[in-house]
Amino acid sequence: MSPQSPLPTDPDAWGAFLCAVPVPILADTAEQLTELALLEERCGNVDAHMIADAVRGDPLMTMRVLSHAGRHRGEHQVTEVQTVTAAVVLMGIGPFFRAFPPAGLRVLEEELRAGADPQRLDEVMRLLERAWRTARVVTEFELQHGDPHAEAMQGAAVMHNLAEVLLWWRAPEVARRLGRDPDEDRQRELLGGTLVELQQALMSHARLSTLLCHLLPRPHEDEHDPERGSLALLRPQRRLLALSATLARRAELDPPAGLALEELEELAQWLALSTPAAERLAIQALL
Repeated sequence: MSPQSPLPTDPDAWGAFLCAVPVPILADTAEQLTELALLEERCGNVDAHMIADAVRGDPLMTMRVLSHAGRHRGEHQVTEVQTVTAAVVLMGIGPFFRAFPPAGLRVLEEELRAGADPQRLDEVMRLLERAWRTARVVTEFELQHGDPHAEAMQGAAVMHNLAEVLLWWRAPEVARRLGRDPDEDRQRELLGGTLVELQQALMSHARLSTLLCHLLPRPHEDEHDPERGSLALLRPQRRLLALSATLARRAELDPPAGLALEELEELAQWLALSTPAAERLAIQALL
């Protein structure tokens, strides 16, 4: 955005703005995809799981792959694509590398280092560490829960704060003014809405699946929500993800903090554990 361009004034406009250009991906992802593309060219034995493993920890590339699947959904394709693995299976290996040629993928760290503000990269890495921690925690919880949506949960976890990451990329002056973990009044002042609303707008504009959108927090969740029934069915998964994000965020505090007693009791309920066992699992999940 040029200095003269007006900033978006509401979450929907922010979501469109953040999706307006292809996002860069993480350097490690670019390196792994380059190696896989060469392997496919030489041996032809790359499969969807290998690509998914390379993409799994990168919220930017995860969004790009799932967005591509959502935008190119077949006319007779009834089921939405929920995971990177499923997206690559539907695309095929050759079409995947034609859609995402590694040499043509921009790298986030390089773009942020090219600027004169080192805070941008530091803050992005902090947010990414939180996302990775959330994904690790929710994986531990899901192993206990035995949920069929485990891979989708991991994808939602790694993307749960993607809107904030993209703000540091495309609108660093706004991200800087927001600060770390801003309250809702500050969010509304600078974004015209909350980060929850912005995250949902981002996922909607990216054409991500209904399941992924429902797994993450939604604004105005009340008895009048037209999708209340669908949300109720996913309540265990949504609460496990929310508790995972809370635990990951509090782990950054000095000293680190865990879940409160009522949160541990809720976690124990969802996982059919005693409260002490849930507390031990929460501690173990952060190791």
